[in-house]
Amino acid sequence: MLRNYPRESLGVVTLNVNQRDLIQDEFDKRLKSYRDVEKYLDAWKEQGEPFFIKNLENVQGDERDVIFISTTYGKNAQGAFYQRFGPITLPTGWRRLNVLFTRAKRRIDLFTSMQPEDIRIDSRSSEGVKALKNYLTFAQTGIIESPAVFDIEPENDFEISVGEVIRLAGYEIVPQLGVAGFYIDIAVRHPDKAGEFLAAVECDGATYHSTRSARDRDRLRQEILETLGWKGKIYRIWSADWFKDPRTQTKRLLGFLIHLREASRDQTAQPEAVITHEPLVQGSLLTDLSAANGASSPVAVTDDSATVQTWDYVTFVYVDEPESQKSVQIVQGRTDLETGVVGDKMPLARALLGCAIGDEAELNVPGRPARHLKVLAIER
Repeated sequence: MLRNYPRESLGVVTLNVNQRDLIQDEFDKRLKSYRDVEKYLDAWKEQGEPFFIKNLENVQGDERDVIFISTTYGKNAQGAFYQRFGPITLPTGWRRLNVLFTRAKRRIDLFTSMQPEDIRIDSRSSEGVKALKNYLTFAQTGIIESPAVFDIEPENDFEISVGEVIRLAGYEIVPQLGVAGFYIDIAVRHPDKAGEFLAAVECDGATYHSTRSARDRDRLRQEILETLGWKGKIYRIWSADWFKDPRTQTKRLLGFLIHLREASRDQTAQPEAVITHEPLVQGSLLTDLSAANGASSPVAVTDDSATVQTWDYVTFVYVDEPESQKSVQIVQGRTDLETGVVGDKMPLARALLGCAIGDEAELNVPGRPARHLKVLAIER
């Protein structure tokens, strides 16, 4: 495998110590016959991502491009499958699995003789065993088990306030949605796809503050949720920002939801070069939605030192076409030219971000001559 993936960092994880030792012994024997593999090992060691073979309990902060997982468990010679899963059955077993499943930066290769139906779940089954069965199902079918929906009230006034804003915008929400042992503060149902969720809104409420460390609260929690199908759908709101400037925070939140909804309708990405030649419209769907729900329209920025940020509306002109003003909103995600929405990774957004009113910037689109533009106004 090392010879087949020379440009990827690799790691092997087993679900118990005995299997780890067996694989390590076999690897060391094979290594004597393939001296060229030592170059791979040395190269990735120098880059800080050495090849490893570890058991489940020892995989924590190790990330590699590809993780090979061997599940160990299976039927014996008589065809019996014993419901014994070692460390997975411990109270922290599910957490160790969740950490394991987020160690791969590019992909996971799973080696198993188990089928999901081999694992029997009952009232005594641990969360770890349930997580293993669910993951095998996902690996086999590509289908993620639906999150558990309970009739649970929001934790605090902050979540109630945010939820009410989302409801007024026409969305249905589920407070405290249970996902793999976690609760998403506010899950927003997809208005166009029955049974699906559009977004997960995370608030820094009691659950957040009760988590032991910032690492648990932020990176690991988000990684786990992303592996469960929420990648690109998570939006976090800080209570201090919400109560200090609810108008701006509301605008950004609704903009995020609108953008996800539009992106799900059209999965075809727009070519980058189109942006410099297609007309860009004034305003966006967010302006219409805000007006329909009585929310405030974007407010012009008057501070000369203020610069363009994500979710701002920007009016600009190309220097060689001063008579033709254009207006866009810069968002996190996909571009939608019909509504004047530009993703923050696009060349136009990169040129505008950080500019103040009156600044000129150079727009560079691969394969086309550079153009200069001037910022006329900023609204937020």
